[in-house]
Amino acid sequence: MKYIAHTQIGTGKEKVLVMHHWMGDSTSYDFMLPYLNTKYFTYVFVDLRGYGRSKEMQGTFSVEEASSDAIKLIDFLDWDKFHLIGHSMSGMIVQKMALNNPTRVKSVVAITPVPACGSPGPKEMMDFFESAALDNDVAAMDCVNILTSNRYTKAFAEKMINDLRKHSTSQARLGYMNMFFHTDFSASIEGLRTPILVLIGEHDFEGSETFMRNTFLKWYPNAQLECCKASGHYPMIETPVALVAAIEKFITSHSSDLDQ
Repeated sequence: MKYIAHTQIGTGKEKVLVMHHWMGDSTSYDFMLPYLNTKYFTYVFVDLRGYGRSKEMQGTFSVEEASSDAIKLIDFLDWDKFHLIGHSMSGMIVQKMALNNPTRVKSVVAITPVPACGSPGPKEMMDFFESAALDNDVAAMDCVNILTSNRYTKAFAEKMINDLRKHSTSQARLGYMNMFFHTDFSASIEGLRTPILVLIGEHDFEGSETFMRNTFLKWYPNAQLECCKASGHYPMIETPVALVAAIEKFITSHSSDLDQ
């Protein structure tokens, strides 16, 4: 059986699966790697179908498929219980995994996430994202700039888009776009007691905090919200040291017998 590609960092007894965003593969977390506590945690960074080293894997690019792929990998790794980290679109996927595996998921960190209801919008927004997913680099760069409050240089957006084109397929980008716009399993997750840390970016899109409060914090009784200061939508790139500190503090608080 072929599993989605993955990279392990660390050898600790607390297991953490990390999933990436729509605009990049697992290498988007590279800025964080030097600051991880590799003694107490084992991190596995995955590439979803159509991205990174899983780029040649075809699929439906749905939340069901992505969550199933991740669980199959976790079973292959022989993990019993584990923590999940999802960013943006994969913030939706980790919610699905927690829903389907409530006794195995110790905690979830959702970084600037898409909620379980998706993030539908008007047709012009859909058309904008579709053109960005295909070959409109100007639209794709506009997307990056909007999600970071236009605070960075042109070179920043260009690198993001060059990496996106290099490390993913247009079929995957379109498929996952449809996933995070049109998927809605929110009716089935209300009351799920898994501890969830929702991280928003101080300079993410306008209204992101209200969106999170009206979804995650209403649905999940053990959800908490924190703000990544000085960051937009991509704190693993913008403020990696602070992001690691927030993640490991939360995961540690939901780890068993962790000897610090």
